[in-house]
Amino acid sequence: MTTASTTRPEVRVRRAVVRGVERPTPRVVRVTLAGPELADLPVVAPDGYLKLFFPRPGEMVPQVPTLDDGDVGSWFRRYLAMPDDVRPPMRTFTLRRRREDPVEIDVDFVLHDEGPARDWALRATPGEHLAFTGPYGLYAPREDHDAVVLAGDETAVPAIGAIVEGLPPGRRVTVLASVRDVTEQQVWATDGDVTAHWTAPERLAERLRDLDLPGERPYVWLAGEASEVKAMRRHVVRERGVDKRDVCFTGYWRRGRTEEQEVRAAMDGTADPAED
Repeated sequence: MTTASTTRPEVRVRRAVVRGVERPTPRVVRVTLAGPELADLPVVAPDGYLKLFFPRPGEMVPQVPTLDDGDVGSWFRRYLAMPDDVRPPMRTFTLRRRREDPVEIDVDFVLHDEGPARDWALRATPGEHLAFTGPYGLYAPREDHDAVVLAGDETAVPAIGAIVEGLPPGRRVTVLASVRDVTEQQVWATDGDVTAHWTAPERLAERLRDLDLPGERPYVWLAGEASEVKAMRRHVVRERGVDKRDVCFTGYWRRGRTEEQEVRAAMDGTADPAED
């Protein structure tokens, strides 16, 4: 995951247990996580995301290094140094919904064609375990933003839903999201003034070019595949005249690369830089 900005609470590795599983759409598995280590889970921005670590085949609980000094950089170096047959797969997902007393969280897994997160979500049943760090938040419009634009691919839909459901009354928001077919379109309960547009994945950038941006100074939030997000951000800033300080953009995934490869590139300084 590449990000332009983030809100980072104290980093801690937590363990969680699966409390329930449901299917809000045919291609989404919603997993409810609970456990005593969630009791003091911090509240961050509504698009808060988690870095999940999954058990390897034959394991009950993923083996992850302890984070005993608060230095996330050294922790990730220890994680990446683990043998390939021991290191648990890591993927990033949105904290879709949170409930209190006791704390439970929902995580939506979009079912891609392959991958360890997809495989785990499809077999997840109550009682299974995983570990995670986070949440970390991004979404942070200011008072001088009179409207919001949320645009992204199917991996961004859980975060879009979380943002929309938490809007203050009357907040003007335009949503543009791509999904594979009409069965993946979602309806959210919200107090905001929301206009939603759905499109096919291959048409997301094109639809953004045709989109009427609301308000005089909108806050633009973009998420999805990293190269597509950079192109959309370039369009919004250079062709639509939106101040780059008013754009929050994050690459949730990168075509052809695993998250472990992305983290390794970030650690050794070879990751693609964010644009100015």
